[in-house]
Amino acid sequence: MKSNITVYLLFALATGFVSAAPFQQCPSKAFLIQGKPAQMFGVDLVSAKSTVLAATLNFTSEANNESVNAVGFNYKDQYMYGFSKQSPKSVVRIGDEYILERLNVNGLPDTNFYVGDIQVNSETNQAMYYLYHPKFGLFGIDLTEPSDAYQAELVADSANWGLAIYDFAFHPHSNLLYAVESNGDLYEIDLDNKTPTFVANLDIAGDTGANGASYFDVQGQFYFSNNRSGKIHKVDLGKSPVDGYTPTASVFTLGPTSNQNDGARCAIAEVKVTDNSIDFGDAPMPYKTVLADSGARHLFDPNEDQSSLVYLGAYVDGENINIEADLQASPVDSSDDGVKFVTDFVAGSTSQVIVTAPNDNGYLYAWFDWDQNFQFDSDEITVSKYRLNQGDNSVLVDVPSDAVMGATWARFRVTDGSELSPITASGGVTGGEVEDYPVTTYGSLVYPSENGWVTLAYEDQWPFAGDYDFNDLVVNYRTKLIEKDGQALGYKIEGELVGIGASYHNGFAVRLAQSSGGSLKRILRNQVNESEISLIINNEVQTHTVLEEGVDDAILIIMPDTWSYVSSQSGCSFFRTENGCYTSSKVGFTLSVSLNTGVSSVNAPKYTLDPFIFGAAGFSHGQFLSGKDPRSWEVHLKNQAPTEKFDQSFFNYPESDDASNNLFGYYFQSPTGLPWAIEVGAEWAHPKEKVDITLAYSEFKIFAESSGRESTLWFNSAKLANVILRGE
Repeated sequence: MKSNITVYLLFALATGFVSAAPFQQCPSKAFLIQGKPAQMFGVDLVSAKSTVLAATLNFTSEANNESVNAVGFNYKDQYMYGFSKQSPKSVVRIGDEYILERLNVNGLPDTNFYVGDIQVNSETNQAMYYLYHPKFGLFGIDLTEPSDAYQAELVADSANWGLAIYDFAFHPHSNLLYAVESNGDLYEIDLDNKTPTFVANLDIAGDTGANGASYFDVQGQFYFSNNRSGKIHKVDLGKSPVDGYTPTASVFTLGPTSNQNDGARCAIAEVKVTDNSIDFGDAPMPYKTVLADSGARHLFDPNEDQSSLVYLGAYVDGENINIEADLQASPVDSSDDGVKFVTDFVAGSTSQVIVTAPNDNGYLYAWFDWDQNFQFDSDEITVSKYRLNQGDNSVLVDVPSDAVMGATWARFRVTDGSELSPITASGGVTGGEVEDYPVTTYGSLVYPSENGWVTLAYEDQWPFAGDYDFNDLVVNYRTKLIEKDGQALGYKIEGELVGIGASYHNGFAVRLAQSSGGSLKRILRNQVNESEISLIINNEVQTHTVLEEGVDDAILIIMPDTWSYVSSQSGCSFFRTENGCYTSSKVGFTLSVSLNTGVSSVNAPKYTLDPFIFGAAGFSHGQFLSGKDPRSWEVHLKNQAPTEKFDQSFFNYPESDDASNNLFGYYFQSPTGLPWAIEVGAEWAHPKEKVDITLAYSEFKIFAESSGRESTLWFNSAKLANVILRGE
């Protein structure tokens, strides 16, 4: 093919110029050329640190105002070669002084090349520079011997390949050519048969656009860089040609971004850790921790001045973890001190993690191996670019309902937030730290469902009928039994205080007990790990004594006085039970309890447990309680026996409406079976103040007096004028 461009040697005889010297050794770093005019960077693929090698790539006799593309490293003569758009367009050679030398090349079409690399054949000692254009095809230039005039030859049929690629690289051992299109399609090109072969569609972590720089290392690991995100992906092509396996990609390093990227590297150089300020993770194999597996790592001191560091906890240090043996020799990193786990990780629940940051310029990422497949999958990211404040940060983690029970690992990474797209669980990042932690996940028996509630409603004038409006205390409520391998390990009780229509002051508590078929399953007080009880109400940690003292059973006082946790609206006497008094926010609570040792799940109480109200200390609760401890008065769900604190003399109180009978196991019900406490199997619109529940729900009386056998959906037949609908 006849050349349409004229190119010249940079060392024009008139100037007496002597060409720049080659690189003295095969560099480990990758060379990256960006921008217009072209700049040269050195990129450490391990640490992601980039260094400006040449602020401007210039010719000796003239300034360069254009880009340089299609670069490759010729490790036979230790020079880089590329294609310059500067008029006259030319192939250029680059030595260790980063000066552009024009080469005289015939046979190239009049176009711009941006795809190129150099093939060095160790058997024939031949070095060929290949340039590709999707319209004109692939051209080879023999660089084996220096020449005043090189000849470019078109590879037959290559103009029909139609590859949408922006760079390619030759494998150092097989001499096959590899390239990745923008959609992640990997191609293998054998120049002997002049045919590109589709290999696989690679997972490129959401990257789009040009993959503008490609490299190999001596192990046959293939790297390609995305212009837009800066992510450098790694593909194991140690076996080439690809046969009998499907290559996969992982993010190896987060490098610099650019609209125009091209790169080259000495393909027979090793990629390894050389910087002691690189922090690695600690999760064991086969998690991606070691460098050989694109392990998570951070160059925490990129400026080498120990200033403006981004990390978690008290400090950060570095390790050299190139291979598995390095990880086994140092399996624990003492600087992993920035994360504390407040609550257990229970399937289907939300857990709390405290993350400590020394300053407010960090952004947090976190992954949990919920399915325990020994990798942090992309859908297992639970925290993404979360801005940290200086000090302790409370971070909530949603545990999926299908999380596998048992021992697993979590990975936390912190960056300075300069990344344009979220980082992944593997690969290198400039700045920040990675901390890996072993964690345990638990299964759970959730009642009524992960996101659903039952409603508890109480009348507080027992043993007298009172107004029977069932809004003296209204609570949305659910429980979780935490279990593993058939053992109950703890409980989580969540709720919302929805309404208070009582003049009396009542406390709210839960006994870890379950009445079933005449038997009682219960947890004793001494089985509870009191030091690990966590109670949060309206996002505030509570400091009162939760585990009641002086009793054998485990009784958990959630609210000693419910009135102390709410505020009534102006003009309202009660909390969300009157007309126009329904906009006050509900009061949420979460109680977590761990057991000292596991209890057989078969014998552990579950489902509703025993929620009840009691008289608040320091307040009157009616004339019949005069002179008695208010705590000795309780109201439980129908036929649930009271606690040890209850005063049994209240049963069969003169002129009362109660028909409790210890002998038959009847508790807290009237002679016709009407209760003083009910559990409704859904979020429920409670009656308005002073409206009898039988007037708000016409079928309730039938339901209660039939012991729940009839009108089971009574709560769906509300008389709307008699219930509180707003906010429910």
